[in-house]
Amino acid sequence: MLQEDDDPLSGSIFASTQSSAFLDGRSMQPSLYASNYEDDPWGSAFDTVRQDIGRSFTSPNLQEFGHTTSLPANLPTGPAAAATSNTNGLTNGHAAPMAPRTAAMVLAGVQVPEMYGSLFTDAQRSGRVSLTALYKIMEQAHLSAVDIDKIIQIVVPNGSSYVTRAEFNTALAFIYCAQNGIDLTLNALYHHRDNLGVPSLATFPTRIPNPLHTEHDDAHVHGSPLVSPTGSSSTTTMIANSHNSGNSTHHDAASVPQGHKKLDTRNWFKNVEEIKVTIAPEREGFIFKHVNYIIESQKRSSIVLRRFSDFWWLMEVLNRRYPFRMLPNLPPKKLGGRDAAFLEKRRKGLSRFINAVVRHPILRTDPVVTKFLTEPTELAPWRKQHPPSLEEEFRRKQYNMDDIRAVLPNDFLDQMEKTRSGVVAAIGHYVNLCYIMERTIRRMHGQATDYVRYSIALNSLAESEHRYHAAECRPCQLIVQGYENVAKHMQKESSILDHQVGLSTDGVLENLKRVRDLLVSFRELVDRKDRLASDNADALIKRISTTKTKITQNRGVPGMEAEVDKLAASLQSDEQELRDQQNRQLFIHYCIWSEMTYLHKQQTHVSALYRSYVKEMVAFSRKRYDNWHDLEAPVFEMPVEMDAFE
Repeated sequence: MLQEDDDPLSGSIFASTQSSAFLDGRSMQPSLYASNYEDDPWGSAFDTVRQDIGRSFTSPNLQEFGHTTSLPANLPTGPAAAATSNTNGLTNGHAAPMAPRTAAMVLAGVQVPEMYGSLFTDAQRSGRVSLTALYKIMEQAHLSAVDIDKIIQIVVPNGSSYVTRAEFNTALAFIYCAQNGIDLTLNALYHHRDNLGVPSLATFPTRIPNPLHTEHDDAHVHGSPLVSPTGSSSTTTMIANSHNSGNSTHHDAASVPQGHKKLDTRNWFKNVEEIKVTIAPEREGFIFKHVNYIIESQKRSSIVLRRFSDFWWLMEVLNRRYPFRMLPNLPPKKLGGRDAAFLEKRRKGLSRFINAVVRHPILRTDPVVTKFLTEPTELAPWRKQHPPSLEEEFRRKQYNMDDIRAVLPNDFLDQMEKTRSGVVAAIGHYVNLCYIMERTIRRMHGQATDYVRYSIALNSLAESEHRYHAAECRPCQLIVQGYENVAKHMQKESSILDHQVGLSTDGVLENLKRVRDLLVSFRELVDRKDRLASDNADALIKRISTTKTKITQNRGVPGMEAEVDKLAASLQSDEQELRDQQNRQLFIHYCIWSEMTYLHKQQTHVSALYRSYVKEMVAFSRKRYDNWHDLEAPVFEMPVEMDAFE
């Protein structure tokens, strides 16, 4: 189950205490989202211990979404995890010395090659290297996306947007290790710290290109160029790698060899409905108030009230009836305080759950699901009066085993394990993608907040200027008008960003979580298969063989007729049970193969996800451009000639 209460990416983006009172004129402290990507000329005088925003976010908790023992080696969960793993654990028969636990300390006191310093000088800005510049260097090393992701996870502390010189040296050392077949762990690097060489790099530009200017323009611009500190290139590459690897894995898993019948999937995605889940305005209960959820289905023309316990009951019933299907997870139970942020998190989790059920080609036709969505009365009394059958899918219906056998490829088990490994790796990537996307949305919300704060302060300044001396000075009046125009457009910018925050939270972030949940469902399906698909077929085969031998020995022996009849009846019963168990195993394989095909076809949702996201980004970018462009003319009316001020 997804423990979203402990998941940093599921927290409310509006829960930040720094932005809770952003309209309060008494609280005008520096914004949580203030830029720290270039030195603050005033910061050292007033706040020498201010924490950098780039290092203030925690890493996503991968352990909540994947088994700690099954996460692949190429998905480290942080510097500490990397430090605790080493290649052998022993050196010459003795315990190996433990490496420092951070990338900044692993090469302390080591004389690194001179090229490390030259690269740092070329890439640094204000004494540190942005994630964008670091990624460009790793691109020049022609490393795989997996190695780049691993180095970033180890070297960059907790989602930071830059690295220090020590961390930069460690990253270059890891590049050398990757190019020379050395494990990418802090322990391995520590053991090779005295034998580090120069990484092989293609030509590396000494300046990071300014995205706002062409090369011709940059030739005439003095000073350091603008550098985007977001690390978007690295994120994009990781997304592409995750999707490409997922596509490759699922393509191999869903390809049917010649001679095998293909699954009929023509109706799987036709007339798929969307269930709307909202929180009922009134709570029920005399002493302990409980929350009702309004479940609306336009396709079924139904609106019903359901409690969280009803969702939980539905999940348990589906687990019993369909143990070998991909079943979505529910948000966890919680006792105690249930504030608005918690209820909204739960509502979104319930919405993802029920919509995953109605999208599934088998689950959506189940009569229990139909009753859950359409029964107008309370569900608790109904389910007591009409308890559903809890027999698993194989027992409730007769199947043509020859047709099922014709669908399964000969290498089904190998393909299942291959898909399983790919899904486990993809889960870690999607947890990280959700985390990064939420952090992006948080920063956007913080930027919207700061624009409002700035506009309030600017309007206050304009009022003060006008009150004291602008009334007698025409140029001063024009400057005050400029203040007001800038404040007005900053408020509009804040509104645009706030609207974008809402759409991104309910759009791309929820869609990423949908894909993540789908992958988790498949992983849990295969885990259930390992637990529930066991049988005693081998013991039955051995017992059948022994019974046949006894029948052969005793047949025709006087006085043994009754014993032979008893053995024959036992043999018939065992053979029937063996056929039943073999058919059940075949059906289980068929179910998992169907789910692998369903998972493969869901890749189209990933394409739709990014199409929608890019379309929204283009639309909001145009709105923001128009807003600032409209401000350009009023701002240029503000006087800049000193002679105008007398």
